[in-house]
Amino acid sequence: MRRLGDDPRASIIVAAPMGERERWVSVSGRAALEPDGAHELAARLAERYWDLDDPAHSGELAGIQTMDLVRLVIRPEQASRYLM
Repeated sequence: MRRLGDDPRASIIVAAPMGERERWVSVSGRAALEPDGAHELAARLAERYWDLDDPAHSGELAGIQTMDLVRLVIRPEQASRYLM
């Protein structure tokens, strides 16, 4: 993240798991560190993907909420996809 000050370009590729038919999406653009909203985003993702009634998951989220977090936001300049 330290290098974003010198060169804010970033990209991300999300691909299907091995063994599934090939497909992916990529996004590239300028990235910025956003100080606000990281804890709220972490909570929303945890609620969506974890069973927060499970003490292990709720404890993990509580630990995450104590961390100094930032969001890395990529403002898309180009997007591509491939579906086979």
